[in-house]
Amino acid sequence: MSIRAYFLAGVIVATMWPRETWAQSGNPATTQPAAVADPFRPTSAKRVAVSKAVFGDAGIIVNARDDGFIEVAAAGPKTVYLQLRTMAARAWVDSTARMMKARPKRSAQPKTYHADVTEYGTKTTMGLTRTITAGESAYSLAFSDDSASAFTVPIEPSEADVFVAIMRKAVTLSAKMLDKPDTTARPDSAPPVKKKKKPAAKQPASPPAKTPDTTSTQQAPTVFKAAPKPAAAKPTAPA
Repeated sequence: MSIRAYFLAGVIVATMWPRETWAQSGNPATTQPAAVADPFRPTSAKRVAVSKAVFGDAGIIVNARDDGFIEVAAAGPKTVYLQLRTMAARAWVDSTARMMKARPKRSAQPKTYHADVTEYGTKTTMGLTRTITAGESAYSLAFSDDSASAFTVPIEPSEADVFVAIMRKAVTLSAKMLDKPDTTARPDSAPPVKKKKKPAAKQPASPPAKTPDTTSTQQAPTVFKAAPKPAAAKPTAPA
């Protein structure tokens, strides 16, 4: 069975649960079926679940991967699965955020704005639509795998903000995992590490030589020499 089939099966099971059991923050309720916990088991790419939530009447799962892709699966009237490049998803998030913050002039005619992104190499698309009527904005999410599986889900403005924030979080997480250092590289392939030379040990300086103190007031003792004794006179013989 293909990855797409595994994934869509998990989304279908997830959307069978009541909407109240899902949290918009992405944390599923404790009664969530175990089948939704890891719908990507057949592949080897590392995935981190970013959100499992219900928007409008569609259940949407968003995952970040460590190979530069983001996965989005939506199950409503139909099921659609996308693998978006991280850079493409980032561009979509930035474009959608600008569209949502725009303040166009009031007009009697409704104005509609679209922000779409297409999966690389396929025709699978995801988009957010904003329609302004008499100054009021209405939003909807659109998913399309082909003409037979396309569907649109109206959502609240607050849900549009949450969905864009979830996609932004997935982009940031995917880019972070993609930039992580490769810990499996061989040691000889890494550049040599320069060893720091230890500074030579400093020898203690020898104490300075002592010089005689010429300023001392103590005088050297005077030495007196004894006078020589007179030589004894020799007696003379009689004539």
